[in-house]
Amino acid sequence: MSELGNYLKENREEKQLSLDDLQQRTKIQKRYLVAIEEGNFDTLPGIFYARAFVKTYAEAVGLNAEEVLTTYKNELPSPQSENVDLPSRAERVKPPKQKAPAKSGNRSIGTILIPILLVIVIALILYFVWSAGDSPNTDNTAEEPQEGSSYDGPTADDDEDDGDEEDATGEDESQDEEANNETEDNEADSELVLENEEATTKTYTLTNADSFDSLLIEMNNEGTYVELRENEGSGTIEQNYPPFNEDFEPDVSDLESLYVRIGFGAEVDTFTVNGFEIDLLDTSSVQVIEVLLESENE
Repeated sequence: MSELGNYLKENREEKQLSLDDLQQRTKIQKRYLVAIEEGNFDTLPGIFYARAFVKTYAEAVGLNAEEVLTTYKNELPSPQSENVDLPSRAERVKPPKQKAPAKSGNRSIGTILIPILLVIVIALILYFVWSAGDSPNTDNTAEEPQEGSSYDGPTADDDEDDGDEEDATGEDESQDEEANNETEDNEADSELVLENEEATTKTYTLTNADSFDSLLIEMNNEGTYVELRENEGSGTIEQNYPPFNEDFEPDVSDLESLYVRIGFGAEVDTFTVNGFEIDLLDTSSVQVIEVLLESENE
C-alpha cells in the first residue's frame, strides 16, 4: 500500500466511512477507490482520472485536496506524451500531377458551339428591341378621372371608427404597463434572508418568491464536487463529475427548496440563487447551503 493510499484510508476510517459509503458520496466505483488506497493507479480508466479521483476522495473525507495533491505528487502518475511517427520527406513531398492533354474532340465541339450561342444571343436582342418599338407607350399617359366620380373626404363614421381603435390601443398599452409594474414590484420585494448558520451549514429563506428561477455555481481553477437535493432527506437530483472545473447550473424551477452540498468552497467563484449571491466558507470541509421558499401569500 502506498503512503498516499494509506493516508486516505486512515482518514476514511477515522470518519467511520466504509468503501460503500464513500462510493455513494463520491460516485466513484468501489474498485477504483480500492485501487487508490493500494496505489494501483494503472487500474484506473486513464492517467487523467488519477488526480481527479484522488482529489474527490480527499474532499469526501474532509481533507484539503490541494495539500494532498501537492504532498504526494511524486506518487501520482504523470501523463506521457505519445511519440508520433512522421512520414519521411520523400513520402510528404509528392510530385505534382501532370495535366492530361485536352482531347482534340473537346476543342472541336467548343469551336462549333461558341458561334451558335453568339447567333442565338444576337437574335434574342433584336427580337426584344423590335417588340419594344411596336408596343404603345402607355407609361406616360396619366389616368384621367371618370366623369361623375368625386371624393368628399372621410365620413363621420370613419372618424368614429378611428377614434374607437385609438381608445382600444390606449387601453391595451395601459394594461401592459400595469402588468409590467406589478411584475417589477414583485421582483423588487424578493429578498434572500439568512435564517441560521451552524458550523458549515447555512439556511436561507427566499421571500416573496413562488419558485426558483436559477441556481448558478461558477467554478475557478479546478472546481469542486457539488451535489443538489431538494432537502436533506431526499435523494440526489443532480451532481457534477470529474473534471469539476465546469459551471454547475441545473434546472431548479420545479423544486420547492434547495439543499446543496459543496466539497471545497475555495474552488467556487460565485454561488447565486435567483440572482442573489451567497458567500461560502473558505474551508476544506464539506459545507451545506439550504434555501427555502416563502411566497407573498404565506
